[in-house]
Amino acid sequence: MNRKLRSALTIVIATAALLIAIVTRLTATAEYDYKPGEYLVIQDGMSPDKQFAIVSGEDDKGAFSIQLMDAKTKKLLGPLEEVSTGLDTAPEGYRAHWSPDSKHVGVWGRAERHFGDNTIYRIENRQAYVVESLELRCHAVPDFCRLEDKLTKEENAEKNGVETDAIWKMQQNAGSSEIKKWLSPTRFIVVEEFEFKVKEHDPSASLGRYAKVEKEKSYDGSDVDIYRVSFEAEGECELLPGDKSRVISTHPVKNKK
Repeated sequence: MNRKLRSALTIVIATAALLIAIVTRLTATAEYDYKPGEYLVIQDGMSPDKQFAIVSGEDDKGAFSIQLMDAKTKKLLGPLEEVSTGLDTAPEGYRAHWSPDSKHVGVWGRAERHFGDNTIYRIENRQAYVVESLELRCHAVPDFCRLEDKLTKEENAEKNGVETDAIWKMQQNAGSSEIKKWLSPTRFIVVEEFEFKVKEHDPSASLGRYAKVEKEKSYDGSDVDIYRVSFEAEGECELLPGDKSRVISTHPVKNKK
């Protein structure tokens, strides 16, 4: 084998290994076998002022939870019950995004392998209070959300109360929303991604530059067209009084190199 061929083969193998590593990181389950009463700090779980930490662990009875902890005394201050914990148990399976003043934190977790979401908390008097969740999708592509509502109603009417996978018009296959960074104590950037399959109805016009739409044939061998939607958006958001929040603006995510 000549030098150029060996070099090209090495590059191909390295690239394949990198792609496998990325896929594994995004889809693999993060598991950890805790000792009774053991709690560990999740990824980026320590607050900037070092007063609090977001931890994962199990109590003496083996019940798993995400908790707010006093970082100095190691005392648990209360469970963060709204965080999705249906899949991962290891601390690296969760991510915290603290505001620069340590008064708010977003905690990301997964309910299922391809579904992750972000829960924002206000930290005051050593307690965590849930901030109203927000969604970029319907702010960025309202026409797609209207199509989603329309097809969902039609699907439910056709099922007539009978649950069956044979009748479907739109399916969500993946979704994630997470804080990317804080711009100030009250403003932050959220990244939202989702994948849908839409039967018969081409949703391209309702998505603009926010999504890639690919046409494919139905898996059951019929002539029905299926449209695969891959949506990704960034949005600047703002905290409001009363534990509310709002989307200020959204824009498509630039192509990643």
